[in-house]
Amino acid sequence: MPKTTQFHAYHAGHAKMTDFAGYEMPLWYSSTLDEHMAVRNSSGVFDVSHMGRFVVSGEPAGAFIEGLVPTQVQKQAVGKAFYTLLLDERAGILDDLIVLRLDEAKFMLVVNAANAAADLSHIQARSPPQGVRVDDTTGSSAMVAVQGPSAQSIMQPYTELDLGQLKRLRCAETKVMGQRSIISRTGYTGEDGFEVIVLDATNESPGRAMEFWEKITAASKPCGLGARDSLRLEAGLPLYGSDMDGTTNPFQADLGWVVSSAKTGYVGCDALWELKSSGPEVIRRGVVSDRGIPRHGFVVKAGSEQIGTVTSGTFSPILSKGIALCRLRNEGTEPGATVTIAMRDSEQGGKTVRPPFYDESIYGWKRHGKGN
Repeated sequence: MPKTTQFHAYHAGHAKMTDFAGYEMPLWYSSTLDEHMAVRNSSGVFDVSHMGRFVVSGEPAGAFIEGLVPTQVQKQAVGKAFYTLLLDERAGILDDLIVLRLDEAKFMLVVNAANAAADLSHIQARSPPQGVRVDDTTGSSAMVAVQGPSAQSIMQPYTELDLGQLKRLRCAETKVMGQRSIISRTGYTGEDGFEVIVLDATNESPGRAMEFWEKITAASKPCGLGARDSLRLEAGLPLYGSDMDGTTNPFQADLGWVVSSAKTGYVGCDALWELKSSGPEVIRRGVVSDRGIPRHGFVVKAGSEQIGTVTSGTFSPILSKGIALCRLRNEGTEPGATVTIAMRDSEQGGKTVRPPFYDESIYGWKRHGKGN
């Protein structure tokens, strides 16, 4: 039997359901296109309670996490949220995650649902030092993403926190409808928005989490996994298991920016610096197709030579074209390069681009010159 989230009763009554990462989750409510455009133009709400949530606490917690990820941890200010990676000893990517620094000695790690059990084992196998606790709070909290240019005005009535003061990639412990919560100005859509973790909310005893979900979805369009995927791809955000995995290192995934240049002593560090010295032979690139929709596994060519494959692709409602993230040969595939995509029954032309795939002056969190 698949697992369910605290909001399953609502989903089952309103959405087309699907199995995802061991959970029964909403695929769409109205349609993927409607939900996608609602997020780009106003706001949408996602149940992301299936994502793993681990609290690492105790005086040595920062130093312990420092040894797990390539990004500087202890230099992050309290209230900072940052994106990083878990690596294996060969610098292969085990998962991507968001780390929330809640106070000097308390962090929350938000990981992908499909990898949560393996991530927890990886963390615990590093023998947290005395005085550090690692608590899996996935089943005792709910998580809701409110995304889009209207997200702040939609969210503000339900929390005592002044959201206008919570800048991008910041987080705070607060209350939502009177229930202990954590709010971060983060998301997986490319738009401005918030991820809300309602604490002390289990399936059996959700507290006010369901009431919050019903109120927020009455004010904003509920969205499913279909729109979540098309939005993240249009924003150029990689998906673990498709665009990167254990055979991919951060430089190949075009995520070298998460690697702090002066940092040493973390899992995979030695292998990673050896890889950096030679540079990646393949790298993640965006491609816009002239016709058709590129799909995972389609071959990408330059002339008659295969130069890579599509790792994930979809139809972009903003461009009205097929778009893809691809793993391509690094040399000669810089933005603007002409490529050919071998689709099922034909070969279609395309060009490499640097995502996001939309005009950032019109869509996304940078729109209108803003950028909290």
